[in-house]
Amino acid sequence: MIRPGSIERWLRTVVLIVGDFCVAWLALAIAVYVRRTMHVPLTRSLLPPSKLVLVWQVVLIFGATFVIALALAGFYRRRILARARPIMTVALVIQVALTAIGMTLLELPLPRTILVAVPLIEAVLFPLWRIAQLKVWPVRRRETILVGEPAEIAAAMAVLERAADQRISVVGYAGSAPADVRAQWLGSLADAKVRTVVREIDEVICVSDGGAHGRLELLRIRGPRGYLLLASSADALLVSSVLGWMGDEPLIEVMIGCGFGVRAVVKRAVDIAGASLLMLVALPLWLAITIASLLDDGRPVFLRQLRLGLGGVPFGMWKFRSMRAANGQSDHERMTRVGRLLRRYRLDELPQLLNVITGDMSLVGPRPEQPDIAERILKDLPDFDLRCLVRPGIAGLAQILAEYDSRPAVKLRYDLTYMCSWSLWLDIRLLFSSVAAALSGSGV
Repeated sequence: MIRPGSIERWLRTVVLIVGDFCVAWLALAIAVYVRRTMHVPLTRSLLPPSKLVLVWQVVLIFGATFVIALALAGFYRRRILARARPIMTVALVIQVALTAIGMTLLELPLPRTILVAVPLIEAVLFPLWRIAQLKVWPVRRRETILVGEPAEIAAAMAVLERAADQRISVVGYAGSAPADVRAQWLGSLADAKVRTVVREIDEVICVSDGGAHGRLELLRIRGPRGYLLLASSADALLVSSVLGWMGDEPLIEVMIGCGFGVRAVVKRAVDIAGASLLMLVALPLWLAITIASLLDDGRPVFLRQLRLGLGGVPFGMWKFRSMRAANGQSDHERMTRVGRLLRRYRLDELPQLLNVITGDMSLVGPRPEQPDIAERILKDLPDFDLRCLVRPGIAGLAQILAEYDSRPAVKLRYDLTYMCSWSLWLDIRLLFSSVAAALSGSGV
């Protein structure tokens, strides 16, 4: 099966919509050509063929109404049930109604022969186009590995055999022991070779009702693209959307929303555009801070702190310097006058926009941790490294909603919630909340 957020899914959807639009365009062109060249009684006196012009408004109306009608009739659904297949006649009736309304609103001439002929031609061209599309670009069966205990693997294989699902090709399963199924047992996830196979395979479906640790470990192995989880009754209480099926059983997508497929591309594009714009807008503020820092405590104005980035790789994070060099004084005593103001309004983090542009950071994401501190946290909280599956951010959900001194385990829950529930709207909300917090002077 194809993940909803994958680039392939988006490309296929775009190709289908563009192709369907072109089908309507071609059907309109054929109908107009026939109307112009063939004598149709009782029509030429009402609207001479010379006035049938294929202007862009007419093409747009017929193409758009055809696509909208197909969508309303269910031709773009991710899953089409045998008992509820979309009906072409329904789509064509909807298109005729929408086209008539659109042409009337734009006051464009529309012969009845064209209004009737175009849907009839579409009824012939549309299935031919869809068949050709599948022949040229067939949906490849995803090589899949099941993960779970023997009894759970056996139950899942029985579901797949009953459904005869052509989208899933089970090449093996991973678990603590062999199961009584025809698929190959790869071994336990504790085996390094098995982990490598699970990481590189097209798809993984976790059919286990096991604890949270097993699911987090599987996410660590798979990385941002994650895996599919066979939803239990308890999972159904927490998840409102179904993103896949195994037979007729619902699958939940467990993945890093901003680290895989089209969403990762969108987030990176927003980061570059947003950071560039913010740097341009804040340029006078940068100059003012630089001059004030030089007058207050001299050089250096900037400093780089070693932090953990994407994949746990260290990078240098830029900040405005707010403290003097260590000389036995406390942090409060070392802080400069300008630095105290920068910290209060969080202006010392402005240079991190450079890290965003260079790709070390994101505008929104888990805050980057110092390597030595992260090492200490990992001893008590092994899952803390999951934060490094995405780029760290200037603003983050944990920084907005959690207390400054909250335990690392609490901050990790906020970070995982953000990573797995990412949306562009969530990023926008967090950015505005971060700006509001900065303006309120709530920094430390």
